[in-house]
Amino acid sequence: MKKFISVLLCSFMISFICPINVHADDEAFTTVEHVKLSKKLAKKTPTNIVQNNSENIVLTQYNALEVYYAQDFNAKYAKVGDEIVYLFKDGVYTQEGTMVLPPATKLVACISNIEKPKSFNRSGKIYLDFKYIELPDGTQKDVSAKIFSAKDFLSRGKLNALGKGLGSTFGGSAVGVATGCGIGIAANAVIIGGFAIGLPIGFGIGAVAGLVTPGLNYKAKAGDKITIQLTDNINIEK
Repeated sequence: MKKFISVLLCSFMISFICPINVHADDEAFTTVEHVKLSKKLAKKTPTNIVQNNSENIVLTQYNALEVYYAQDFNAKYAKVGDEIVYLFKDGVYTQEGTMVLPPATKLVACISNIEKPKSFNRSGKIYLDFKYIELPDGTQKDVSAKIFSAKDFLSRGKLNALGKGLGSTFGGSAVGVATGCGIGIAANAVIIGGFAIGLPIGFGIGAVAGLVTPGLNYKAKAGDKITIQLTDNINIEK
């Protein structure tokens, strides 16, 4: 009887020990690596963690990644539903040397909303819904991501719009100078007097035109770069 109880106790203890050992073995196969980033991006990104095990590589949530336009893009000719293709041109690697995504992997986004440029130099906005990545062998993986920026849209910067406004201002100045010279000549004044009259007129005309004209459409050339941030993990099977 004592032997029987001893055997039962041993069997019971083994049934608990074995699963623990298996779990420990699974954990041992997973290593934590780190996405290789430019120094500038590395300072901004909240994480660059990659989980690597015997079955897959997990590119974890909150990673920031650089992608490049595969083609020229101009919002002036775009419409909601259009796709934009980006490239992980040089692939994604870890600092430890693991290839996470091979070179020429695609990232496909769909335009979800377009806001046209508005008066007072307010530039247009493009909102994107990132759909999937496509590996060179054709394998597709759903992706959840956003633009890595305080803004959740693509738009020409304020400096670009300001430059456009200043262009209107200086263009108006030339018109004003010519007008002022005509006024000066009509009044038998010297040409310098015409400039004196024309410059204030021109800057006034140009400033008003610069304010009321619409802002800029967003556009990019093939090879231009944007940064995205993952909002969920991406699992890549080996």
